[in-house]
Amino acid sequence: MKITYTIVSDTVTPDLKARLGRVQNPAPAMRRMGKAIAEWAKSAFKKPSKRPAAWPPLAARTLAQKKKKGYGSKPLIASGLLARSPRVISVTRNAVVVGSDRAAKTKAGTEYSLAAIHQLGAPRRHIPARPFFPFHNGSTMPEAKKQVTSILRNWLRGKG
Repeated sequence: MKITYTIVSDTVTPDLKARLGRVQNPAPAMRRMGKAIAEWAKSAFKKPSKRPAAWPPLAARTLAQKKKKGYGSKPLIASGLLARSPRVISVTRNAVVVGSDRAAKTKAGTEYSLAAIHQLGAPRRHIPARPFFPFHNGSTMPEAKKQVTSILRNWLRGKG
C-alpha cells in the first residue's frame, strides 16, 4: 500500500477573503462613486461635454428679466451657487444619493428645487430641461458610467 500526499499553497484564498471583506461593507465604494457623480455635475456647468443634453438658450423675456437683476451674459450660472451645490446627500450599503439643496420660492411661497427644475425642466411653466447630472431620459452618459464602474472595480481590487 502506497500513500501519497501533496501540499498545495493556496494563493487565491487571501485575495478572495480580502474582496469578500470589502463586499461586506460597500458603503466606502458608494461614497466614492457618489462623489464622482457630484464632481461630474459641478463640472457640467462650465464644460458642455459633461452635459447629457445641450442646454437650450434662455427665452428673450427671461434674459431681459435676468439682465435687470444684473446676472450678466451667463444667467444660468450667474451666482455659481447651483453649480457648487451637487454633493453626496446620504450613503448606505446599497445606495448613494447625490443631490442639491438649492431651492427657491414662488410668489405664493411654495418652495421648489432649483436643481430639479434645471435637471428636468418644468413643462407646465415652459421651462426646458438643462441637465447637469449625467442622467437624462432614463439613461446614464457612457463616460460617467465608465468612471463609476472603474471606481467600483478599483475598490474591489483594494486600490482605492
